[in-house]
Order: sequence, then C-alpha cells, then structure tokens
Amino acid sequence: MASSLKSLNSLRDLKKVGFIVPSSNTALEPLTVSMASQIVDRVSFHFARVVVQTLDTDEKSVGQFNTDKMVASAVLLSDADLNAMLWNGTSGSWSGKGLQADVTLSAEMAKATGLPSSTSTLAQIEVLEQYGVKRFSMAGPYVDGPTQGLVNFYTGLGYEVVKTSQMNVRDNVAFGNTPVSRIKELLREADSPEAECIVVACTNWPVALVIDEMEAELGKPIYDSICVTLWKALKMVDVKVPIHGWGRLLRDDPTLNKINMALAKLLESCQASRTTFRLDLPERNCHVDTVCAEACAPGIRQLKLDSSLNQRALKTVQWLETSGRILVQGDCENAEVPPPKALMGVYGVKAQMLAPLFQGDYLIAWISVHYVPSKREWTEEEIQALRSTMEEVRKLLIDDKWIS
Repeated sequence: MASSLKSLNSLRDLKKVGFIVPSSNTALEPLTVSMASQIVDRVSFHFARVVVQTLDTDEKSVGQFNTDKMVASAVLLSDADLNAMLWNGTSGSWSGKGLQADVTLSAEMAKATGLPSSTSTLAQIEVLEQYGVKRFSMAGPYVDGPTQGLVNFYTGLGYEVVKTSQMNVRDNVAFGNTPVSRIKELLREADSPEAECIVVACTNWPVALVIDEMEAELGKPIYDSICVTLWKALKMVDVKVPIHGWGRLLRDDPTLNKINMALAKLLESCQASRTTFRLDLPERNCHVDTVCAEACAPGIRQLKLDSSLNQRALKTVQWLETSGRILVQGDCENAEVPPPKALMGVYGVKAQMLAPLFQGDYLIAWISVHYVPSKREWTEEEIQALRSTMEEVRKLLIDDKWIS
C-alpha cells in the first residue's frame, strides 16, 4: 500500500513537518514514520530533541520542559525549510503548568520560526472538541503525580475523567519499551461504559501499535497522543487523505463516513453479518487490499483489520472483472466460483454477494455482503438492495469528486 518517494520529481514536492521530541523518546519517531508510510510521497517528518529523562511532577522533572530550550530546538530545526512545527509531547497537560504553557509555547515557536506551530496537548483538545467528547477514561504509563495532573488538567477544562489506569513508571525509556500485552491490559482496565473514548496522553507509549485492534475490542475511539499529533500535523500542511490501519481518527474521512452509513443500511436490509467496500484510488490513499469502509453485525470480526490477501488474484474478483455483474453465492463452500479459503475458514463466511463498480473498463471498487450463520438464498429484494447501494456509492464518489 505504501506510496513511493521515487514517484517525485524532487523532495521539494513534499510538505515538511518538524517535531520537537523528548530526548529519551523512542516510540514516536518510528511510529510516526510507519503510519505516514502510506503517504510518503506527500509529507516528510523531521525531528529535533530536548533533554527529557524522567516523567514526574517533582521540580527537577518539570524543569526539563523549559520553553526557551524547546524554542531553541525549533529554531534549529526550522533551518530545514519546513511547513509546520509541533512540540510532540504532553508535559503541559500533566506537569501542572496548564493549558497556557502550551498556548505560550506554540506562540513562541511560531514567532521564532515564522511557521504555523502547535503541540500534542493542543491537538488532543482539538480532537475532543471536534468529536463533541465530554466524558472519557485515561490510560498511561505514569506514576500517581502525572496521572492526577492529567485528571486535574482536563477536569479544569470542563471534561469528566470517569476512570484512569497507570503503569507506575517514571523512566521514559521504559515507557517506549512497554510490551504491547501490558498496554492492552491497561486500556481494558481504563475502559468504562460511561467513557465516550479513551485518551492516552503520552508520546512515548506505543499504543498506536494496537489501536485498531483495541478500538474494535472496546467499541470506542482511542485518542493516542502520537496519532493525535500526526493528525494535527497533516491538517496544518493540508494533507487530507485517510490513513488506514492506525485507528479511527486517522482513518476518518467525510466521504468514507457517508459510505459507512450506506453500508450500515445495506447490512440491515439484507440481515447480513458484514458489508464492506474496497476501492482502488491511490490519490485518496485507498487500495483494494484494505477495506476502506465497513459495517458489521454484533460479534462479527472486522475485515478492515486484515490486509493479507491480494484481492485482484482472487477468483471472485476476477469473475467481477470479466463478467461486470453482481456475483451471488448462497453456498460459498460449493460455489462454482471459489471464494478465498481464508474468508470461509478464518471469518466463517458461508454466503456472500459482490457488486462491482467500473470506471471505464477498469474495476475500481466493489461492495461485499457476507453472511456467517449458515448458507442462504439471497432474495431478489436483497440483490436489488445491493445494486441500489452501489449506485448510491457511485453517485456519492462523483459528487465528492473522487471519481468522474
């Protein structure tokens, strides 16, 4: 799926973002680069560091986050002719310095560099405001001081923190080396039915590695600082494409959201287990090997977490390409056109329908409707519902200028 730098005429074509990073942080750089690998031909990231070793609310720890040092680091990084600058850290939200510390830092970086500037904490607040979040849980690696500092910070801004979990560690290097199994445990521990989302306020805790999986398990967004800071950076340099595989926030896209709603209606009208939409449109960072929109019945595994199959090598997809018609299969196991074994063996699909979308002679997209409980006969009404949904999606893509 990753784009290629070799497609560029010059690296000048890239938007360039600068991140100021705590010196002991080992998570945010590899994770940011990995997440952005899908759009490597559009934006690049450049890093400078300031000394940070321990994370606590004692005077020595808080003193590491000196505005003058961060601004000096930003000025040095701005020599690279960047388009935006961000402090990729959350200290203002837990150290007791408060929101004004990040507002001031952002303003000072902008003044010193002449670049649009922001911080992870300001980005986190922007995300909460954009999605109308009022109540959330928090998970993190911290000891009591920073954890309580976060609660005080967000409570002071009018939010309700309904539950927290913490790892009780002060050493920042240890944060970055946390096993993903432990991160999952703490996310589960933080979750609450009252929480609209889970907030992770640390840019050295590799939650992004499990964010898609844990959002699916917990059924709610996880707003992780590394992902949130990348989201804000892309907004600042006007890169507006969904990024798949790294959580709801980075995947969120107005056009795909409308397709998700159409798939949800189709799911209900067919009494199906799952409906998916695959699209081959590289300029929108959509590729058929990754599901870009989906609706699932309760208890049904999401396919958007799995990009393991070469879709165009599948017999069912090749049938769509040659026939140009809807493929209806009431019994996948004995179907004349064999569905992929993994779809039946791993995901338990026993019946399915697929509807193609062509642009000229090219199969650009298709909708799949899956049924898990048993084989079944698809009715004419259900086949027509699929046909109508594909037409709705086609018009939607045209109206939003994704296709012509």
